[in-house]
Amino acid sequence: MRIEATHRSGPGAVAPALRDNAILLALVPALAFFALVFVYPNLRFVLDGLFAEHPNGPSFIDIMTGRSMLGRLMFTTIMLGVCTALVTLVIGYPIAYYLARSTSRWRHYVFVIMFAPLLFSIVIRTFGWIVLLGSNGLLNDLLIKLGVIDAPVVWLYNFPMTVIGLVHVFLPFMVLSILSSLTRVDQRIEDAAAILGAGPWRAFRHVTLPLSSQGIFGGCAIVFSLTVGAYVTPRLLGGGRVQVLATEIYTQMLEIGDWGMAALLGAALTVVTLIGIGLYQLFTGRSARRQR
Repeated sequence: MRIEATHRSGPGAVAPALRDNAILLALVPALAFFALVFVYPNLRFVLDGLFAEHPNGPSFIDIMTGRSMLGRLMFTTIMLGVCTALVTLVIGYPIAYYLARSTSRWRHYVFVIMFAPLLFSIVIRTFGWIVLLGSNGLLNDLLIKLGVIDAPVVWLYNFPMTVIGLVHVFLPFMVLSILSSLTRVDQRIEDAAAILGAGPWRAFRHVTLPLSSQGIFGGCAIVFSLTVGAYVTPRLLGGGRVQVLATEIYTQMLEIGDWGMAALLGAALTVVTLIGIGLYQLFTGRSARRQR
């Protein structure tokens, strides 16, 4: 025991510490550039929004509590994020489970189909929905030719269509998060549950689902954070009827020219995102303690 302790405290133990210090030193330029280009502008923008005076507009508390028109935009933004996260979870979990457990040759094709849209711009994918579901779109033309409808149906420019468009954009992120969690679950644990008499649904509910909960919470946090900050999809598929904080920030900055109010809304949006990340940390921490 003394020999082992002496060996651990010898020169060999210094090497890892020196290596860690060298790695930290190498990260200094990147961290400095990140702080200068990203952290400082965003922090300055948020602080200007929190402490600037807005005599003719709502306060930060009014926006966060929904006691103004802009506060109602906060509620719409949060609901859009929650709905998109839940729909992507319902759709994405079976896909991730298939990719993690299937041995079929079709698995590779599903993987390509799932993640190929990431190669295209969000604008292109959003305009694809307009081409498909617009008044002169493919779906309306097909239904009119089949005699199902007499006049074009307005499918776009509403809250459900905005959710569908955001699900299409952010679904791969949910699948990736859950897939990374499922691949770490040893399939022999599920086999052991089946040997002990658990059916497929019971084994999934008591074994697979709890062990993949970190991927679920992580995917929901990612999708929620990306959704509340999305601008292109709500702007195009909402058609001005679905107003969220991101679209209002654009209006305040580039159309009205009120940068102070835009900063205030940006601060509110940042707080909402941080709350989502905090809930993710809370749930993953509880899940980790339960698994221990």
